[in-house]
Amino acid sequence: HHAADSVGSDCMNCHMPRLNEGLQDLVRTHRIFSPTEPLMIEENQPNACNMCHVEKNLRWTLGYLGEWYDRTYNEERIRETQPDPDAPATINWLRGDHQPSRMVAGDVLTKAKSRWALEDLVDALNDPALLNRQFLQRGLDGMLKDPVEKTSGYQFHFPRAERAFHL
Repeated sequence: HHAADSVGSDCMNCHMPRLNEGLQDLVRTHRIFSPTEPLMIEENQPNACNMCHVEKNLRWTLGYLGEWYDRTYNEERIRETQPDPDAPATINWLRGDHQPSRMVAGDVLTKAKSRWALEDLVDALNDPALLNRQFLQRGLDGMLKDPVEKTSGYQFHFPRAERAFHL
């Protein structure tokens, strides 16, 4: 019932997801936890289910967590923290206020080559956090045919007015 990645096993993806910032990539957390962690679900933060199933919304995830683990969550809190409950959870992370969650969203969406999310990813190239822009530019370079800098001159470290990127 879990999607595997090319680097780790299903169990590692669910219990030790790639949430920590490394020098040039997101790396596995060394904290082992349950994929049912309420904070992650209720506060619009990355959860292991949607890190693999990047196109699914949180309702889809809640259905499986309820079915498999008999877990329920604070629905009112989820409504408060989700910018768009119909959107994929990854897009809600990308649009959210939590800087590390935006970084994870860009990472998982570009690694999954989620062309359906390209407009949101391009918008995220103006993230207020320089590190998020750097990681996202590198992710888009791996996802798109041509590097972002080559096609547009975009540089993550430029001031906002100078870093416009157009598809």
